[in-house]
Amino acid sequence: IIPTYNRAHLVGRAIKSVLNQTFPDFELIVVDDGSTDGTEEVARSFNDERISYIRHEKNKGGSAARNTGIRLAKGEYIAFLDDDDEWFPLKLEKQVSKFQNSLDNVGLIYSWAEIIDDKGNLIMKFHSTKKGKVLHEIFKGNFIPSSTVIVKKSCFDKVGLFDESFTSCHDREMWTRIASKYEVEVVPEYFARHHRHSGFSIGTS
Repeated sequence: IIPTYNRAHLVGRAIKSVLNQTFPDFELIVVDDGSTDGTEEVARSFNDERISYIRHEKNKGGSAARNTGIRLAKGEYIAFLDDDDEWFPLKLEKQVSKFQNSLDNVGLIYSWAEIIDDKGNLIMKFHSTKKGKVLHEIFKGNFIPSSTVIVKKSCFDKVGLFDESFTSCHDREMWTRIASKYEVEVVPEYFARHHRHSGFSIGTS
């Protein structure tokens, strides 16, 4: 699920990074949260039947966009990618394999991520190895980058969808709810790149 808002100049990179996955059995749901730029044209320019483009007529915020994607998703697992981030090619293959070899009480798997600035310089890396029952660790600080996460879709039946009243930190609040019911696993490899820059983001829309 890629939620997006007025990121026509960036969302194409995110979409390409999904299409470049070595694991081909996925659906990509691009949820346009009421963009007024050329986001729709960019999303529809990709000729791939695995892509679905959905548009909110009015801007509702990042949580609502993610929830629209979750409701439409048909797969067993759900992954999130911010519109200005990108995945590395092995992400889905490695994390789906990890899920298939994990116990039933694992609800979320994350990985490591790089943080890049406007000039392409590496700012920092997220490389936590916390796993298992991590609820109290999430209370201390969010160590789970949202664009690295894969969640069992059935988790949302138990914990509910994203809280649409949140204008930021909705990802951490969701991981807290999931961690209260399920265990968490990590694949200790860099599978996502987060681009940090100035400008409007889906998380603050």
